[in-house]
Amino acid sequence: MQKGFKKFFKKNKDIFLLILVVIIAAVIFLAHLNSKKYNGVLSGPIYGSVYFIYKIADYPVKLSTNIFSNYIDLISVKKDNKILLKQNNILKEKLYKLNTYKIENSELRKLLNLKRNIISKKTISAVITIHGIQSWFRSFYINKGQHSGIKIGEGIVSYSGVIGRIIKAGRYSSKAIAITNPKCAFSVVDAKTGVVGIAKGVGNGYLKIKFIFSTQKAYIGDTILTSGLGGVFTAGLPVGHIIKVISKPNDIFKKIIVEPHKNLFNSKNVLIER
Repeated sequence: MQKGFKKFFKKNKDIFLLILVVIIAAVIFLAHLNSKKYNGVLSGPIYGSVYFIYKIADYPVKLSTNIFSNYIDLISVKKDNKILLKQNNILKEKLYKLNTYKIENSELRKLLNLKRNIISKKTISAVITIHGIQSWFRSFYINKGQHSGIKIGEGIVSYSGVIGRIIKAGRYSSKAIAITNPKCAFSVVDAKTGVVGIAKGVGNGYLKIKFIFSTQKAYIGDTILTSGLGGVFTAGLPVGHIIKVISKPNDIFKKIIVEPHKNLFNSKNVLIER
């Protein structure tokens, strides 16, 4: 008989499963009824069994709900991160511009003070439009020309010191050479010893001072200023400092190498001395 029942159960297992589901559904329905309407002897065990089955069935649902909720939260966090990253980049760009404006404002203030100190000549403010270390050794351009009264040979200075000289004046822009260019020469003086000589560019970012006799004094570290002779630059403007002095017994003149002031290759706002 047991074998016959097992065979019958295997053959009709789908029907038994359906009946089981219906019974469970009915029990769940009854469990939700008011206790006054259903409070039989088996109500306690039925409620306990139903609650146990309900908890087991409800766990995957809650787990799926939590996973989906966490997934939604993760997407929201990613979106917020993208927004915050974009805002952070905007703030960085604003901060960079602010720092740039501060530096430029400081340079302009120093340049204004220099302009007030150059009382012997008229000056024209300008901006270097094309520059860089490679071009500095040769030439650079400013945004002022003949229309503003610029002439060939006039000196260019920044708040840090002398920059170069005009070699070609266009209508609205001009070409100039830096003081490190071999074609640029002007009179200088050793601020410590008072010795006067002619500074000329070497072409590799440095200058040399010519016509300093071997008997005259000049030392490494001495500050070199414009002498004012020759009418190119106002006297007393920084040029650089001496980094090498070579004096041989049979030589008439000393060999002096000068490193220009540190902001020579970083200048932007300049004055043209007329």
